Amino acid sequence: MDEQRALGLPPIDDEYQGPSWWHLSRLGEARTSPGMRRVASLMLAVLGVATLTGILNVTLDWNALPLRLGPFEVPVTVYPPFVLSLLAAVWVGPTWGLVPAYAANLAGALVSGLRPWSAVLFALAGALEVLIFWGSMVTLNISPDLRRWRDARRFFLVCLIAPITASLAILLWTNARGLDTTEGLRVWRGWVIGDVLQALLIVAPLLHLAGPKVRAWIDLQFATPPRYEVTYTRTALLAALTFGMIAVLVFVGIAELSSSLELDPAARTRSGQLLVERLGEMQLYLGVLVASLSVAAFVFSTVLARMGERQRSLSRRESLTGCFNRRAFYELFPREVERARRLGWGVALVFMDIDHFKAINDRFGHETGDRVLQQLSARLRGLIRETDLLFRWGGEEFVVLMPHTRPGEARVLGERIRAAVAERPFAATEARPRVPVTVSVGVAFTSSWPVDPDALLASADAACYQAKERGRNQVSEAA
Repeated sequence: MDEQRALGLPPIDDEYQGPSWWHLSRLGEARTSPGMRRVASLMLAVLGVATLTGILNVTLDWNALPLRLGPFEVPVTVYPPFVLSLLAAVWVGPTWGLVPAYAANLAGALVSGLRPWSAVLFALAGALEVLIFWGSMVTLNISPDLRRWRDARRFFLVCLIAPITASLAILLWTNARGLDTTEGLRVWRGWVIGDVLQALLIVAPLLHLAGPKVRAWIDLQFATPPRYEVTYTRTALLAALTFGMIAVLVFVGIAELSSSLELDPAARTRSGQLLVERLGEMQLYLGVLVASLSVAAFVFSTVLARMGERQRSLSRRESLTGCFNRRAFYELFPREVERARRLGWGVALVFMDIDHFKAINDRFGHETGDRVLQQLSARLRGLIRETDLLFRWGGEEFVVLMPHTRPGEARVLGERIRAAVAERPFAATEARPRVPVTVSVGVAFTSSWPVDPDALLASADAACYQAKERGRNQVSEAA
């Protein structure tokens, strides 16, 4: 993988990718897609079970159950909706996990006696925890199958952070249930310890042992490929949303706690001011601080996101044609190969070289040559599949990466490209002559794992050279 090292990229074996995901809007395809109907049915079952167990958590009082560990006794909360929601988020997508998490928390809060508006805010805690888990796995590039020790270590770190952050809703719960400070702290510890243990002892083993088969089955149900990356802009919005949710929970919780103190309206501070009025001022200042921090976080996150998005786009795209460049190939290749392997399909490369391109530049000028390249890339985009990826490999060389494909499909695409290029001349404008163009095409396919990207490229390049040797404007397939 010499080219990859020359580009400053890590070896393929060291590549990681976080969870893949589909948008919840894909449910609209359930009318026409049997696979989506199966996914919808499964998600409805998850939603129903999560909501039911959320209610049982309250009615059967599964909060802060005593667990004896030798000489120690620790409180542990059993909360199945957390397990179901986190698995749905990692295997299908964040919104697929946020919905059952919020619904279960909301149902449990209403049954427990929280006022409706307090229950609506309290339910954010469950969704916040799932969002932090999923966002951390994407940001830290944690494999959803926890394949390596580095993934496991990072997942363990997230298990410590997410439950503590989401447990801030304890302020609302303590006030609504009329718990004293000691009991409230015991329940809080039960929430944190319970979620940490469930994540480590239930979620992590399921991700590692059942994850590959489950994700492969889910892949087959969707007609479109999943997304693997979150843009910088969306990352910034998620960060601002998470910070805002935390701030709201803290602010409302403190306000609820203050109102439950039952202070004497005539009570005064040492300076003689009414204590109730001073507490009200403190709440106002806290609200202004929370709002200011939220706005500042959103503004700075958005600015940084746009800068990062622009830099990332420039680093992965070739400026003349807008195609992906070589660096992007080595970033995207492992992702597509992994999905093809899970689906049991193959992966193929189509390597194209414009015939006599130097003669075109010499006869018509480099400006016309550039226009030919631009028009060719546009024509290629209209010929490849939605799931295929187009790269400009060299001066007049292009590569199409065909993920999750079957034997013979690459040659069919190569022949379609060859015919479409030769059919119509390029650069047909008033200022420039009509330039006839042909391409020689080489294709290489494999379904053997692991796949060396450079070896597959070499096979496709050799097939392209063979097509040129046979007279150009031909398609040749690697043996």
